[in-house]
Amino acid sequence: MTIKRKTILAILFIFVGAAGFLLLRTYVFKQIGDSLQEKLQSLKVSGFNVEYDSISIDWRRNTITIDHLVLQKNAYDTTCVYPEFISVEKITAQGFGLFPLLFKRKLSFENVYLESPHLVIRDHSRLMVDSATQRANEFTLAIEKVFVKSGRVEYTDTLNCELLTGLRSDLMLGGLQMDFHVKKPFVFNVDLVSLDSTEVRLPKEFYTLNFKRTRADLLRGTLQVDSLVVKPDFGKIEFGRKRGYEIDRFEGIIPFIKLSGFSILTRDSIAVRSTLADVQFYLKIFRDKRLPFKTQVKELPIAQLKGLPFALKIDSLKITKSFVQYEELVKDGIEAGTIYFDDLSAILKNINNRSNEGSTSLVANASLMGQGNARITATFPLAKNKNAWIAGAIENFSIPKLNPMLTPSTNIKVESGNMNKLSFSFSFNNLRSDGEIELNYNDLKLVSFKGEEKRNGQTKKGKEDDLQKDNLKTFIMNTFIFRKNMDEKVPEDKRTGTVMYFRDDSRSMFNYWIKSILAGVKSAYHLEKPEANKNNRDSKKEEKQSKKQARKQRKAEKRRERG
Repeated sequence: MTIKRKTILAILFIFVGAAGFLLLRTYVFKQIGDSLQEKLQSLKVSGFNVEYDSISIDWRRNTITIDHLVLQKNAYDTTCVYPEFISVEKITAQGFGLFPLLFKRKLSFENVYLESPHLVIRDHSRLMVDSATQRANEFTLAIEKVFVKSGRVEYTDTLNCELLTGLRSDLMLGGLQMDFHVKKPFVFNVDLVSLDSTEVRLPKEFYTLNFKRTRADLLRGTLQVDSLVVKPDFGKIEFGRKRGYEIDRFEGIIPFIKLSGFSILTRDSIAVRSTLADVQFYLKIFRDKRLPFKTQVKELPIAQLKGLPFALKIDSLKITKSFVQYEELVKDGIEAGTIYFDDLSAILKNINNRSNEGSTSLVANASLMGQGNARITATFPLAKNKNAWIAGAIENFSIPKLNPMLTPSTNIKVESGNMNKLSFSFSFNNLRSDGEIELNYNDLKLVSFKGEEKRNGQTKKGKEDDLQKDNLKTFIMNTFIFRKNMDEKVPEDKRTGTVMYFRDDSRSMFNYWIKSILAGVKSAYHLEKPEANKNNRDSKKEEKQSKKQARKQRKAEKRRERG
């Protein structure tokens, strides 16, 4: 065979192969188009209404386009304005893979673009489950990149159809793969998730969250959130009135959240894992204590973590140079008291809500009211029925700095005083705390005001300038109750106090800690003797039980007499 004939045969072979490939590609694209229309129509039989303007297949540009697709659950109730649905203005799929479909039953694309997708779903809904399970055969869907422009999700209440959560965002997914099997669970995997300009509305909670950017790279094991803004929907006073009871109102910004060694497992149950997490925040908290208090049990942190519906394990969580301010308006008050911690740094180690071994540890440092140093060390056992422990100290602190919080709630002002050191150490569980504190201060001088002033026929605790000094109480406090100096010259047993406080489980852990320290301070001044109170409670309990037993005996004797 001559070289010329070989060349001609090679050209013919390439031409026939190319023509065959184009014919096969045209046939496959036609089959895909027909299959798409068939599957969309079959959803109607399964309880869905499906509408779309057109489906176009361009095998030359390797593109599939669906215009204005609406997948809507049949309205079985009339309580809502509109039923659950998924709508997309335009779907464009590019870079269809022919050979993976022929040999691996794998439907693959390079890029998929979704324009203005809108999902409305209710709690306890089966919209996503039903639509995902409507399949007649097994196959895999793989997409290199998915781009979502102006996506919206609305999660509503089934009973009243009120919005529970609303989300808006631009989204990009990388390495998306979904496996559909007849007799196996639906499998979803993704390598990269990136969200820009995300808004999350929580109307029931009266908050709106704005994320500048969120990026999760599951191949590299990283998650980063940039500039999360926490914005209440109402002002300080109106927020509490809208809720109808006393509650903390949060406002602030979280500049960054960074996680490394990050992974999410979703096979049998959800598990979130990270080796190192780093966060910074600037938060302001306000509470209007004039509102009714809602009694509800608040678990301690470990119990709260164990109550999460997913597994969480973080080896080390670092809080970097943060700021927290707490402000409260007390009953009959017209001016809020404020306390804040600046330059807050902390490290939490071994956070694990599915383990009963070991413990979570906390080490934290902060500047109290812009000066002095506050530090704590705490240990939280992961096993149930084991006591936690905390120790800490406040050093080199000017006590008058506490007046913005102290005066509005107690009508007591600190004129002078320097806290050289207040140290504490106590164990605690869900019922009570036990330990001790030690005071070391000098030059303490207090002023007491007459706490109730009549204004417009109402009793109000006023501003310091409006209050009248109570000379008698001031004299008694400075002369008979509080020492002016409590330092090394005072015997140690005179400057220590016993911590014993029975927890109010409707209050937070921080309230528990503060009340425990205050109990120790009162004990140091013999204002409250915890052991005496405990003995008094025990004696009353024994007296009550003895009376109950006596009544039972009298009833038994009367029955015997009648018999």
